[in-house]
Amino acid sequence: MFKLLLALSMGACCVSPLNAAEIHPAALSCQVAAEPGRCEKLKKDFTAAYALAHTGNHGAQATVAFCLSTGCRGAVIVDTVASCSWHIVIANSGAATVIDGSNLKDTCRPMTEEQKTAARALSHDLVRKIYNRPVTAADQM
Repeated sequence: MFKLLLALSMGACCVSPLNAAEIHPAALSCQVAAEPGRCEKLKKDFTAAYALAHTGNHGAQATVAFCLSTGCRGAVIVDTVASCSWHIVIANSGAATVIDGSNLKDTCRPMTEEQKTAARALSHDLVRKIYNRPVTAADQM
């Protein structure tokens, strides 16, 4: 997983906050990418991380949040609200680090109140789905 994070950092997903069960990452077409092969690999890695993130895998959740905020070199559609919601999920995972808290603040604080409300709603659905409990970590937005 560390290699995946490193590869992604060297280099989204349109989300409806209504129901976390309906979230599916939207990948961009790699046909127009400067490096189509790399784009396809990043897209494949993101899809795998997305599935693992839903099982509670901390590294995969960090990868998903990162890709949703940066686009992973054009492999996925940037979605700041979804990225923020994943950072909230990570904060509620029980495995969050100081860096995770910093990433949450950096991603979520610049958003509008409407975006923050949508991110909170989505994160509440995700935490219930993944951890079978309500959000417990304090709101750091």
